[in-house]
Amino acid sequence: MIKMKKFFLPFMMLGILLLAVGCANSEETDTSSNSSESNQNESSDNSKEAQENIKIVLENTFTGPDDEQQEIIFRGEDEGIEEFADKLSEYQEENFKPYVSERYYENGIVKTNGAIGFLVVASPKYILNVDEVTLEDREAKEGDYNFNVSITYTNKENDKSETMNVEGTASTNEEGKITSIRYLNDEEFRKALEN
Repeated sequence: MIKMKKFFLPFMMLGILLLAVGCANSEETDTSSNSSESNQNESSDNSKEAQENIKIVLENTFTGPDDEQQEIIFRGEDEGIEEFADKLSEYQEENFKPYVSERYYENGIVKTNGAIGFLVVASPKYILNVDEVTLEDREAKEGDYNFNVSITYTNKENDKSETMNVEGTASTNEEGKITSIRYLNDEEFRKALEN
């Protein structure tokens, strides 16, 4: 009997050791699966924020010109260049800066007047209104989207409205901020507004 105990004792110890290691591994697996789930949730939240930012920027780009935008586009003769710059800067900061990266804000909005470029072409003849913005993930890179903006432009003189789609791509960073917007057929839209 004592010999049996000595013989079984190492196997019992080995069994207990294996059981302890197995339990520890399952806890690590649970922790890593929870971490994986939180990464997926965070990625999903960033994707939603990125899509929302793109929609807001496109709507702000292709809607107007309203009274505030008209003041910026056609600054009064009495208004100095500094006052004009202040109004434009304030408009850009309010309507674009929260949704784009710092670099894109400087290069794509401030330096190129990307905030009001289409509105300048539309004014004074047309009013632009965004009907719908559709986004589709680009498989090439996470955070890149193809977009299609359906825009109605209404002639102020005769109330005649037409609709056109502007297509392009937008890229976002890991924070969901826009890093670039590239239009594919914006020249067609500009020509339609010039007629």
